[in-house]
Amino acid sequence: ALITASDEALELVMRIVGVCLSVLLSVIAVAVASLYFSDAQLLPRYIGMFATDDLTYSGLSPREHVAGDASYRLPQASGAQKTTDPLALADMAEYAYAQDSHSLIVIHQGVVQLEWYNKGWDQNRVTQSQSMHKSVLPILVQAAVEDGSIGAITDPVGLYLTEWQDDPRGAITIEQMMWMSSGLLEYPFSINPFSDEFKWLFASNSSPVLLRTPLDWTPGDKFEYNNVNAELLGLIIERATGVRYTQYLQSKLWGPMGAQGADLWIDQDGGKAHSSCCLLAPSMDWGRFGMMLLGEGKVNGQQIVDSSFIQGMIRPSPTFEWYGYQIWLGYSRDLNPRADKLAGGYQRSEPFLTEDTYFTSGYGAQRVYVVPSQELVIVRMGPATGRNPVKPSWDNTYLVNTAIRGIREP
Repeated sequence: ALITASDEALELVMRIVGVCLSVLLSVIAVAVASLYFSDAQLLPRYIGMFATDDLTYSGLSPREHVAGDASYRLPQASGAQKTTDPLALADMAEYAYAQDSHSLIVIHQGVVQLEWYNKGWDQNRVTQSQSMHKSVLPILVQAAVEDGSIGAITDPVGLYLTEWQDDPRGAITIEQMMWMSSGLLEYPFSINPFSDEFKWLFASNSSPVLLRTPLDWTPGDKFEYNNVNAELLGLIIERATGVRYTQYLQSKLWGPMGAQGADLWIDQDGGKAHSSCCLLAPSMDWGRFGMMLLGEGKVNGQQIVDSSFIQGMIRPSPTFEWYGYQIWLGYSRDLNPRADKLAGGYQRSEPFLTEDTYFTSGYGAQRVYVVPSQELVIVRMGPATGRNPVKPSWDNTYLVNTAIRGIREP
């Protein structure tokens, strides 16, 4: 009798477990179906978010191409023509390899001192910019000012985002967005695919999500790094010029710069280009971009934007001395107080040797360092996805300081 009762109890428990599993599976099925039918792009992007080694960037789809002709070719130094000590360059290449870098380019006085690629990488293979793309935005904003599409960088964004014309958010200025002091809510990281925290980047129609981002504090009060600012700047450029962002990038920068070409991740075919990240380009194109910054807007014989704007772009913002217009500044001897909150590898062993160093920065320590006083540009590209793409041993000043210490007369 005891054995029979035990068997019956076990059978009852198994039935309850079976019912619970059926209910759970039904809930999951309904959730997946709801997610798919609300936006067919969300499910594959949700799954792709957990990929850690996607070196083909297949998850960044669809894309639009940014044409280039590679007309700007920097000369390569050799032998006695090198203005940087070969031992220093060797140390930099060894360091880049130890940090799992994809590429390292060192340009001094307009001449390539080192162009190094890891196994499987070369001059034509594209890399993932992550947030380095943000530093492209101010150039396009100023180009729109110079061609009359935008009145001034001090314009309220409500002039271009008509949804905000009668809204307090419309009073935010373009400049405040570039300074990361807009006051807009910074969406926290979320794996909830139904939330705006997820959809601002992964929805197939991201503009409505971005445009319903609320104010969180008074614009201009402080600095807060926020991807939404960059995404909205891309939308403003497109609205103001009446030209697709991809086409405007090609006509105003990538084409005149003499770049090889690039690809942009867009939220859907014919949709909005993501402007906070995900500009896929060969490493040397970032060298060309660094030369444009070093030349104060001039590169490949073309004046892309007025030199005074570049000077303003790399000036510390009123609320944070480590940031200009969508670009990071290394002027202070003090460590950026947000270094421990940023996943891009801001730790360092010493300050930058020169106090005019500034750099574009993307998750995974994607970098274009520019040092005007030394006529120096350094590009470093590496793993851009996963939880910790930057090694704990990464030193944000090592490449710049090693190059500076190695500079010599030709």
